[in-house]
Amino acid sequence: MLAAPASLAAVVALLEARIDEARRCPHCSTEGAVIRGRSNGLRRYCCKGCGKTFNALTGTPLARLRKKELWAAFAEGLGEGDTVEGAAARCGVAGSTSFRWRHRFLAAVKAGSIKLNGIVEADETYVLTSRKGARKLDRKPRKRGGVAKKRGLSKEQVPIMVAADRSGTTFTHVLPDTTAATIRPHLETAIEPDALLVTDGAPFFPPCARALGISHEPLDRKAAGERRRGELHLNTVNSRHERLKTFLRGRRGVATKHLDSYLAWYHLAILPKLPTPRPVLASVAGLTPLGQPLSMANAN
Repeated sequence: MLAAPASLAAVVALLEARIDEARRCPHCSTEGAVIRGRSNGLRRYCCKGCGKTFNALTGTPLARLRKKELWAAFAEGLGEGDTVEGAAARCGVAGSTSFRWRHRFLAAVKAGSIKLNGIVEADETYVLTSRKGARKLDRKPRKRGGVAKKRGLSKEQVPIMVAADRSGTTFTHVLPDTTAATIRPHLETAIEPDALLVTDGAPFFPPCARALGISHEPLDRKAAGERRRGELHLNTVNSRHERLKTFLRGRRGVATKHLDSYLAWYHLAILPKLPTPRPVLASVAGLTPLGQPLSMANAN
């Protein structure tokens, strides 16, 4: 019963819960808006301050999307990792609608502040840059994904920072480069000061740890072949890398400009292992506490 797609009434009730008791206007933040009927299945409110009307979705990426009765089925497809064509067939909509809904839903999922504690493993992974969908290219197009022209790391690769603690809470972020100055603010916001940071032999982690005043234990894999030292290893974060790469590979190539959205999808539906439609819709509607969609605990 819990796994069954929600009805239209349940979806509308869930969306209406976004309006708090203060009835704060999204345009001017004035409280005390009054109800002025219904429109498109949702209550419409009128602000006493600016006089503008709004509903539960005003100002969100879900605004003006139709067919709300299909959103629960579409959320179920997100949870199961449907392709654009698969989600379109599940919901009985056009492929263009399915594509638009996917990116609107993922854009509505916002990352909150999370904190990794205890033993925290951090490592970067790389994906090939993609201009998928671009009308004009400054290079020859690659066929079937292709490979980088240069061996090793280059500007053709996009770095993704992945950090996870032993409870399974995971942090990811797309990086413009892999320098200490770029990585430091992300580690500062994601890791508790008393955590123990475990990394590989990358040269940019030690200065970050010193600047943040956190304990750091590097495992020198390249020089000494050290993969484990007592309780210290990188198995958790490496498993995150593998699941992320497998997820992206199944999408048949992800445009770099949409990579942030697909990371949100990875945290929302892939790490929790097939969530029911209701938690997905709750995250998309902004009802899940900030940080939960992008920091799923116990998702090993």
